[in-house]
Amino acid sequence: MDYNSFYSKLFAPLETSIGAIDADTITAVIGFDAGGPPSFCTIGYDSTHPIKTYVTCELAVRAEQRPSHSGRYELLISCDDERWVRTVITDVARMACDVSFGDGHTLDIGPWVSDDARIQGVVFEGLYESLIDGVRYCVLRVIGVTRLELEFARETGVQQLFSKLKSGGVYPNTLVRRESVIGIR
Repeated sequence: MDYNSFYSKLFAPLETSIGAIDADTITAVIGFDAGGPPSFCTIGYDSTHPIKTYVTCELAVRAEQRPSHSGRYELLISCDDERWVRTVITDVARMACDVSFGDGHTLDIGPWVSDDARIQGVVFEGLYESLIDGVRYCVLRVIGVTRLELEFARETGVQQLFSKLKSGGVYPNTLVRRESVIGIR
C-alpha cells in the first residue's frame, strides 16, 4: 500500500474543512507496535493558537483494528494539551484493536487519569466517511468531557451533549482544565 497516497485521500476532507495537514508528523522513539503512542499528523501545530488538531495516521491500515459501522478509522482531536492527547489517545487507539468505536459512542477514561482530572471521559463523533479502493474508512472526532458531561451524554444522547458544548463555547475542542458545561442553558 502507498501510505502517502492513502492518507492524502483519507485526509483530503480535513484539509478542506479544518486546514492543511502540517508537513511534519509526530512520532515517538518507541512506536505504537512496541508500546508507544501512535503517530499523529497535525493541523496548525506551529500556530500561536493554544488549541492544536491531532489526527492519528496509522490505525486505519492495521488489520487488527476493529472497524466501526462506517469502516476502519483514524482518530482526530483538537486539544490544548499535547501530553494529554498522546497519553489518552494512545490508550483509545490500543482499545481500537479490541473494541469498535463509532459515532455517538462514549468512553469512561477515569481509570486512565487522576481522580482530580477535569476530563474523565470521551465522546466520539463521525466526521466523514471515505471510500478508498473499494474499502470504507472514516475519521472519528474524539472530544474529552467531564464526568457530569459523560453521564449526561449516556442519559440523553451525545447530540444533546454537543448542543451543551456548543452553547458553552467548548465544542469541538478538548480543554483539559475546563469546568463542566452541564448547568449552562
